[in-house]
Amino acid sequence: MLLAEIYGWQAFFNVLNFVIPALIVFGVVYYIIDKFMSEQRALRLLELKKEQMKELTPVKLQAYERLTLFLDRISPDNIVIRLSRADQSATQLRNELIQTISGEFNHNISQQIYVSNDAWNMIKGVKDQIMGIVDVCFKECGLNDSGPDLGKKILNRLINEQNKPTQRAIELLKKEIEIVL
Repeated sequence: MLLAEIYGWQAFFNVLNFVIPALIVFGVVYYIIDKFMSEQRALRLLELKKEQMKELTPVKLQAYERLTLFLDRISPDNIVIRLSRADQSATQLRNELIQTISGEFNHNISQQIYVSNDAWNMIKGVKDQIMGIVDVCFKECGLNDSGPDLGKKILNRLINEQNKPTQRAIELLKKEIEIVL
């Protein structure tokens, strides 16, 4: 019985002599393959991001260009000169200014997808600020004031503030473009 027990243990140890090295080899191979697969996934993800950036960068740049153009078009000194006519009342100019600013904004609203929330909020704030300036200056006008009179009040307010709201927003867009590129 003792002999059978010794042979049983010896057989058990013989099996362990094969199983333990096999488990060690399996563990090492599994670790190496897992590490290789993780690196391949990371490499593929990096390649996909590069492809996306290659396609997305021109679209983002176009969005920044369009928003810069929007800001330039709604800049009080540009829009007043562009829309003001001698035969126009202050009410007519005010309505055209508000309508044009709103139309320009609505035309560019999809660009918010490509810029940061801070930049988009600045764009909306500038639009609202310019519309506010138009309304404040309109309220200062008399009933018989002409469109050019309203235009002068808007431009004088802009000169007195010495801080063009559109210029600050354009500078923010330029900084963001530097980050994107």
